[in-house]
Amino acid sequence: MPKNKSVEFMVTFVQEYLNGETERYFFDMDFNHYLIKHYRAMERYNADLAECFGFYLSEEGMDRSEGLSDGEHKKLIRRQFKKFMAAWRDGFC
Repeated sequence: MPKNKSVEFMVTFVQEYLNGETERYFFDMDFNHYLIKHYRAMERYNADLAECFGFYLSEEGMDRSEGLSDGEHKKLIRRQFKKFMAAWRDGFC
């Protein structure tokens, strides 16, 4: 996995939620703030990677999570995170 502080921060942030280290309430409140804060650095590092992260985790994840139970929310974010990581690993982003 390439090293970039902003990419690493966002990946770690999502992993901490999925591992139960962060409550959904805080994840929901902080996700967009952190993505906005780190997106430009992610984009400078690798524009395709930043777009890919935004698509899978923001557009297909967070944007579709309203009204879901905590379990359903975590399942959705986990599925989208796996898709992002697979695309990154396979060189699609």
